[in-house]
Amino acid sequence: MKIVFIGGVKFSHSILETILKGGFSIDLVFSYDESKENFYSDYISFDEITKKHKIKHVEVMNINDIKNVELIKKIQPDLILVMGWSQLLKDEILKIPKLGVIGSHPTELPKYRGRAPIPWTILKDLKKSAETFFWIEEGTDSGDILDQEIFLIHSNENARSLYDKITDLGKKMILRNLKLIEQGTIIRKKQDSTKFIEYWNKRTVEDGKINWNCLSNDIHKLVRATTEPYPGAFTFFRNGKIKIWKALLTTQVSYKPGKIMQINNLGVFVGTGDNIIILQDISFEDGIQIKAHEFFSDNDIGYVLE
Repeated sequence: MKIVFIGGVKFSHSILETILKGGFSIDLVFSYDESKENFYSDYISFDEITKKHKIKHVEVMNINDIKNVELIKKIQPDLILVMGWSQLLKDEILKIPKLGVIGSHPTELPKYRGRAPIPWTILKDLKKSAETFFWIEEGTDSGDILDQEIFLIHSNENARSLYDKITDLGKKMILRNLKLIEQGTIIRKKQDSTKFIEYWNKRTVEDGKINWNCLSNDIHKLVRATTEPYPGAFTFFRNGKIKIWKALLTTQVSYKPGKIMQINNLGVFVGTGDNIIILQDISFEDGIQIKAHEFFSDNDIGYVLE
């Protein structure tokens, strides 16, 4: 079975590695051009893995460029796998493989479609979600479902734990489904378009700015939703940008949103629109993570974060 693989992030890399360890061969890998490293927070290079397995590897700015279409046509693949890729494939590519194009979406399709699914899952306080493999067609996440695994989301889930959970599920699912497809079993389950469907918008770095007037629980969700591998929630302290990677909720009543109330080994206690939240892990722009209490001092108590 001839397979073309398209992916550019850490999830993609894990799936590709699993496929190769599972005994399947890949004829061509497309990944993002290295200039995209600053655009995708979970970007990863595919050079090492493709060289190790002697796979033709092409870094692209746009997968739909005619030169890329022609490369795929030359291979005449049975299957194209699109795992962790933000660009929509045009019909010129979709109609090339004999069996079709399989994509991955970390939500319970058809309920939730669109961009930034992991952050939105946390921000919307969902209690369960899914990893879904589906047959890509023209449109947004609307093709027939190949496979779907539902999982529960615990109350303190963050982007890192959710990303890892989805990656682990994806690794199991890809091997299971490639084996079925190789044996001639093709599963296609129509998405029920009559059900509730919500489309999620793209998120930007600026969406991570903390509004200290918000409720502490909403700020906590923002921190959890934007932590690694994403850009992080942020605030400003003495005109410098600080990223917040980890925080704790309290039941202590706040008297001033954004005001630093207390500092101890647990962290930096900051007021919100209702209760105090404790900042624990922070970093400065392009800096390493440190414990918040190691940076702030008692002299900063009373300062209001912006």
